[in-house]
Amino acid sequence: MNDYAEIPKDLQEDDDNANAAIPDITDESGLESDGGGEHILASQDPVENVLDDLEGRAISALEEFKLHPGVRSSSSPGSPSLHEELAMILRPVLEVSAHVGPAQARANAVYRPNGVDQTVDEMYRRLNSDLILPVVLESCQSDPIPAKRAAALQFFHSLYKEWRLAGSYLDATSVGLTAGPYGEGIKNAPSIPLGGMQQQQVQQQVPPQMRPLVNRRRGRTTARRAELLRYWVEASAHCTSPGNFTNARSDGAVASRAILSASAALRPALWHVADRIGSADDAGALRLYRPLARMIAGVCRRLFVQDDASTLRQDPDGSLGPEVDALRSASVKFLEIVVACFSPKEPPGGEKDGAARQKKEKKASSALSYDDFALENLPTGHPVITKEALEEIGSFAFVTLRGLTLMGGQIKVDTDLLLMSEMDEGRYTANPTLMVLDIVKPAALAFLEVEAVEMEKYDGSDMNELVKQFAVARSTQEMDFALSQKTYALTINAVSMLATRRPTYFLDSARTLSLRTMDPPKPHSSDAGDDSAALGSTLSKASAMVIRSQLKASCLTLLRNTLSATSGGSGMLRQALVSAGMEVQADKALKMASEQAALKKANRATRNRAAIFYEWEAAADERSSKRQKRTDDALAQMRSARAAKGLGGGIQLPTSMTDACELVMLNIDNLPPQRPPSSGASADSSKRPADLHSLINAVMSNGASLSSDSGSWYGRDGGEAWSMEVDNDAIVNDSEYVRYALDAKALEAATSIVESGEVDDNEALRFDGQRTEAASEAFSRIVSRSSTARSKHLADLGNQVAARLAWTLSGVQPSVDLMNAQALASGSMESLEKRSEANLDIFSQQYPLVPCCLSMEMTPSAHVESGKGSSSLTGISSSLANRTLTEAYMRSCGEDEANAATGAADAYDTSLNVFLSSIAQSCENADAKPNDINQKRAAAVAAASLPQQLSIVPSVAPGALDITGSLCDVSDITKKAADAAKKSSNKTFAASAAVHAAKAAADKRATQALIAIRDVAFQRSTASVRRDAVDCAVGLASGRLPASASVEANALKLVMNILYGKSADIADCILASATQELERSANYAIDNHARIEQANEEADEDEATAANPLKPSSDAEKEALEMMSKPVLLFMALCVRRPEFIVTLLQKGSREKADVLAKAVRTNMSKLSKAAATKHGAAKVALQVSDMVTETESALFLSFLDNMVQKSDKTLPSQDLIDACHTIQERKVGEDGEKDVRYIIPVLSGITRDELSRKIPDLVAADNEVFKKGLRRMSERLKAHALLFRDEPDKDSLHGMTLCEQIVFLHQLDFAAVGLPQKRYLDAIRVCLDDDKLFTDRVIMAALDYISGIFLAGGTKLPLAYMRTIILTCSKHESLHSWICHVLLPRLIEGKVYEDKRQWEGWMRCAKMLEDTGEGVSSLAAIEQLPEEQLKIYRKKYPKKD
Repeated sequence: MNDYAEIPKDLQEDDDNANAAIPDITDESGLESDGGGEHILASQDPVENVLDDLEGRAISALEEFKLHPGVRSSSSPGSPSLHEELAMILRPVLEVSAHVGPAQARANAVYRPNGVDQTVDEMYRRLNSDLILPVVLESCQSDPIPAKRAAALQFFHSLYKEWRLAGSYLDATSVGLTAGPYGEGIKNAPSIPLGGMQQQQVQQQVPPQMRPLVNRRRGRTTARRAELLRYWVEASAHCTSPGNFTNARSDGAVASRAILSASAALRPALWHVADRIGSADDAGALRLYRPLARMIAGVCRRLFVQDDASTLRQDPDGSLGPEVDALRSASVKFLEIVVACFSPKEPPGGEKDGAARQKKEKKASSALSYDDFALENLPTGHPVITKEALEEIGSFAFVTLRGLTLMGGQIKVDTDLLLMSEMDEGRYTANPTLMVLDIVKPAALAFLEVEAVEMEKYDGSDMNELVKQFAVARSTQEMDFALSQKTYALTINAVSMLATRRPTYFLDSARTLSLRTMDPPKPHSSDAGDDSAALGSTLSKASAMVIRSQLKASCLTLLRNTLSATSGGSGMLRQALVSAGMEVQADKALKMASEQAALKKANRATRNRAAIFYEWEAAADERSSKRQKRTDDALAQMRSARAAKGLGGGIQLPTSMTDACELVMLNIDNLPPQRPPSSGASADSSKRPADLHSLINAVMSNGASLSSDSGSWYGRDGGEAWSMEVDNDAIVNDSEYVRYALDAKALEAATSIVESGEVDDNEALRFDGQRTEAASEAFSRIVSRSSTARSKHLADLGNQVAARLAWTLSGVQPSVDLMNAQALASGSMESLEKRSEANLDIFSQQYPLVPCCLSMEMTPSAHVESGKGSSSLTGISSSLANRTLTEAYMRSCGEDEANAATGAADAYDTSLNVFLSSIAQSCENADAKPNDINQKRAAAVAAASLPQQLSIVPSVAPGALDITGSLCDVSDITKKAADAAKKSSNKTFAASAAVHAAKAAADKRATQALIAIRDVAFQRSTASVRRDAVDCAVGLASGRLPASASVEANALKLVMNILYGKSADIADCILASATQELERSANYAIDNHARIEQANEEADEDEATAANPLKPSSDAEKEALEMMSKPVLLFMALCVRRPEFIVTLLQKGSREKADVLAKAVRTNMSKLSKAAATKHGAAKVALQVSDMVTETESALFLSFLDNMVQKSDKTLPSQDLIDACHTIQERKVGEDGEKDVRYIIPVLSGITRDELSRKIPDLVAADNEVFKKGLRRMSERLKAHALLFRDEPDKDSLHGMTLCEQIVFLHQLDFAAVGLPQKRYLDAIRVCLDDDKLFTDRVIMAALDYISGIFLAGGTKLPLAYMRTIILTCSKHESLHSWICHVLLPRLIEGKVYEDKRQWEGWMRCAKMLEDTGEGVSSLAAIEQLPEEQLKIYRKKYPKKD
C-alpha cells in the first residue's frame, strides 16, 4: 500500500466508467497566491522553467530541420547520408518528446498540487500536442524538399517506437501505477499488447480504491496513442496522394517513403481501432478509421489508378526509373499487409466445436502481438467497421495480387468507373470502407474477368488438367503496367506468405503459383518463338530466369507445407514442379507434408516413434545445460590429469603455513622414487636424494625445484647452485658465521662470459639467461619503488638510476611487471614506423628497457596504482621519461666516432619521437575505449603535460612536432560519435554519452597539442625548430595534417592571431610555409588535371552547375576543391595583412593545368577582396596589385577586381575605385593600342548613365560573354526599375542603366559613327533577346513601347534595327503577340511608318507573321487601319487567303 499512499485524495474516488470523459487536472488556478491573486512568475516555477528549456531545445532542432537545404553537407567517405543527417537533426526532438519530457515530469511532480498527473499532462500538451506533432505534420504536408518529408514521416515511426519504451507515454512494458509516464516502467521487459490477459491480471492486482486513478491514466494513454496515430496516418495519407510535387521523380520518391510509413502504421492503427471497439467507443474508433481508410485508398490509387499517378508510367523504352520501381514494390508489400490484416487466421469451418473455438480464441488473446493482426482480433458490434467489410477488402486485394502474379502486371482498369464512384463523396463519409473498395474492386474484377474466360473452358472436375492446359493470351490484354524483377519477386513472396499464414488463401495461392510456373514469364528480348508472350514485359533475360527460379522455390515451399496435403493443392504443385524438372524434389516434399499432416492427428506414441518433440516437451535450458555438462567434464578431466602428475602440477601452496605443512605430509606418499630427469648436459651430475627437504622445496616452489639443477643460481628454484658454510669459530667470536658460495660450474660460466665476452656453451647460455632475468627484475623493482615513493627526492634518485640502467642494460627485456608499458611502447613504435618510415628494430633490440621508461607514465595502470587524481607528469621535470630523455641527450653529446659506432647519435631524437608517439598512442587508446576511465585519465594527463614536457627537453627533433600534431587527428572518435548519434535506442544513450564525452576530451587534447606547438615556436631559439613549429601549425590550419574542423579553426586562429603578430621572423616563416602549402596545392592540381577533366566530362552537367561555373562538376573536382580551399583561405588571410603577396596567390592559381586551384581561388575571392578593401582601401589595393600582375594572371586579377564591388553592398562603388579602374584600363593597353573594357566592368554600376551610353560601343565590340557581363553590372542595382526608362533629373546624375534603357540605347547606337560593323551591332541586339532570363518579355515590351512613343511624338526616327527586333520578338515571345497586334502596329501606322521604306518593309513582314497565327490573335485589325494606298501595297505583296 505504500505505492499508493502518495496519490492525492481527490483522485482516489470511485469511478465505475473507466472510459468516461476525463476531467482536466492541468488547471493552473492553484498557482494563484492567497493575497494578491497574481500568478507566480514563470521564472520562480521549476516546472515552467523546465518546460521553457525543453521547448527551446525542440524549437531549435525543428528550426534547424526547417532551414536545412536538403543537400548532404559533406560527401567525404564515412560522412552521414542526407537521411542520416536529417535524422540526427531530429533526434533531440525525439528525446525531448519520448524520454526527457516524462522524466522531467516525474522529477518535478512535487511542484504541482495534483502531482505527477498534472506535470505529465502539462509536458505532453505543450511539447507534443502544441509543438512537435503539428510542426512535423506540417513538414510532411508542405515541405518542398522530398528528403525532409521522408525524414518527417520516419520521425512518426521512431516516435511511436520510443513512446512504447519503459517510462514513456505509451509504456508497453508494464501496467498499473508503475507504467510510464507516471513511473519508470520495467527496463528491457517484453511488450504487453492491448487486451492481453497479462494486462487484465495486473489490473486485478491494483487495490479497488486505486482503480479509478488507473482507469483515468489508461484513458489518457489511449487518447495520446490515438492522437499520435492520427497524425502519423494523416501524414502518410497526404504524402501518398499524387501531385505533391510537379517533378515526377520527387513525387515518386516521397510516395514510396510514405507507403513504407503507411505499412508501419497500419497494424498499430488497427490495434487501436479494435481496442476502441472493444471498449464500446465507436466514435473514437471511427475517428481513426476514416484517415486510415483514406491512407489505404491512397496507396492503392498509386498502384492501380494510372491517370492520377503519372509517375507510374513507364519510359518509352519500357524501362522503369528507380522511383517507379520503389513505389510499386512498396505498394505490393503494403497490399500484402492489408490482405494479412483483413483476413482470418483460420480457414472457414476450421473449428466446428464452438467450445474449442472459444478456448482457442481465449488462448490467442492472452498471447497477442503487435507484429500481427487478423480479423479474429477485431471485436464485433461496430455499425461501420465490420469483419465482413474488411474481409471483402482483403479478398479483393488478394485477387489483385494473384492477378499481378499470373499476368505479370495489372490489366487495364476502367478509370471512368472510378471517377464516377468518386463523384459521390458523401457516401465515403458514412462508410469509409467504400473508398478502398472503389479502387481495389475494379482492379480485382479486371483480372477475374480474364480468369473467368479461361476457366469456362474446363469443367472444374480435374484441377491437374487445368494446370496442364491453362494458358492466358497475354498479348490480347491491354495492360496498365508490367512488373519489374524486384516488384515481381515481392508479389510472388506475398502470395506464398499469405498461403502459409492465412490458410484461407492456400488453394488459390497454390493454383496461381502452379499456373505461373507452368507458363513462366519471358524477357522482352526473348529468342523464343512466342513473341506475344514477351509483349509488354520489362524483364531482361537474367531477370526472367530469377523469377522462374523463385516460382519453383515457392511451389516447393508450399508443397512441403502440411496444408498441401489437407487442402488438396498438392497435385497442382507437384504437376508444376514436374514440368520444371523437379520431380524428385516434389516427391520428397509431398512425402514430408503427408507424414507431418498424419502425425498431427496421431497419438503421442506415434509421435514419439517418429522422434517428434514439440516445444512444450523440451527443457527451456537444454542447450545451456549441455554446455555446462561439457564444461564440468572438462574440468574433471583436468583435475584428474593434474592429480596423476603428483607434486609437479597438482599441488598448490596454501596461504597458511600450517596448511602447507599438512599438505606436505598428506602428499608424501605421492613423492616419486627419484626426481625427474633434467634436460641438459649436467643431468647425470645433478641427481640428489628425495627427502623431506626436497619435498618442502617442491611445495614451496610449486614443483619448479624438481627440474632445477646446479647451474641455476637465480630464482626460488635455484637453491642448489649456492652452498652455505657455517664457521663454528666465528660463532664463538660473535662475527659472521655463515658464508654463501656459488657453485663451481656456475662460477666458471660467469668467468668465461666476462673474459671472452661470448656465450659459447650451454652452461654459459643458462647463466647469461639468468643474469638477464635478474637484471630485468631488479630494474622492475627499482621502477616500482620510485613510482610509489613518498619522497620526491627518493623518487628522483630512483628515476635517475632507472634511466641510467635502461641505457646500460643492453638487450635486457622488460619483466612481466612492465607488460603494460611494453605493450604501449610497442604500439607507439609501430605507429612511428608507419608515420616516419623509420626502422626502429635495432633500437628496440639494443635498448628494450628505454621505450618502457618513456611510456611508463602514460599507462592506465600507473594512475591506478598511484591512486592520484592529478597528473604524475605535469610540473615534474624529474619524471622517469624526462630522466631517460636527459640520459639519451648526454649520450648523444659524446664523441662523434663513438656515437657513430654505438648508434647513440640518433638515440635522443629516436627517444623523443618514441615518447611523443607514446602520448599519441595513449590518446588513441582512450578514443578506442570511451568507457575506460583509467585510460581516459592517462591520456588526459599525458596531453596536459605535453606543453611543459616540450618546454623542458634539451632539444626538439625535426619530426617531433609532426607527432605532436597527430594529436589533432580526432577523425576516428568524431566518426564514432556520429555513429552513436544515429542510434536512437534508449539502451544506447549511455554509450552515446560516453562517446561524446570522449570526443570532447579528444578536442581538449588537440588544444593542448596546439599550445605545445605555440610554446615551441615562442621559446626555442633555434631557427629550424621554430620553423618546424610554424610548419606544423600551418599544416594543421591548411588541412595538410589531419584534424577535425574545430581544430583546424583553432589552428588558423593560432597562426593568424597569435604567431603572426609575435615577431617579424615568425611572420616570415608563416608566409613561407603558407606559400609552400599553396605550391603543394598547385602541384596536386597539375598532377591530377587529366583525371579531374575526365571525371568532369563523364559527369552529367545539371542546371545548377551550368548556372554557377564555380560549382564542382564532379565528385573528383569537389574533393579537390575541398582540399585546396583551406590553404587558399589561409594564404588569403595572410594577403590581407600583406597585400603585396596577392600577386603570389594569383600566380600560383594561374599556372598551366592548375584549373582546380584557380576555381578554388575564384570561389573564395570575394572574401579576400572585401577584407583587403576594408583594411587598405579598394582603390589602393587595386592599383598596387595591378602594377605587379602580368597578362598570365589577368583572369584571376579581373576576378579580384570584380569582387571588389559586391552585389550585396548598399552603396555605389566609390569614385576613387572608379578612377582606379580607369587608370588600370589605361595601363593595361594591348599590343594593338586598344583599351580592355573588362577592367571597368566591376564599377559600371557606379558610372553615370551618360558616360555608360558612351561606353556601350566598347562593350558591343567585345565578345558576347564580356558584353553580357557588362550589361548585368550596369543593371544589378536597378532590378526594381528594370521596366523603366528614367528621366534625367535636374541636379544629380543617374547612375547605372536599367534593362529597358540598355535596349533603348542599343537601338539608338550609331554603329557606323563609332566604327562598329553592322553585323556585330545586330548580333549584340540578338544576344540580348536570346537571354530571356535577364531580358524578359516585359523588358522588351517596355523598351519597344518607349521607342515607339518617341517615334509617335515625332522626336526621332525609328532605329534601324527596330522592326527587326519586333520580328525577332514575335518568334521569341508569344506572350507579346496580342500587344504587338493591338497596340504597337497601330501606333506605328499612326506615326506613318510607311514613309520609311526599310521600316515599312519590316512592318509588313511583321503584320504577315501575326495575321493568321491560329491562336486567336491576329494583326488583321491593324492591317485594316492602313491607308488605302498602303493597304493595296500590302495586299499585293501578301494576298489575303480565301
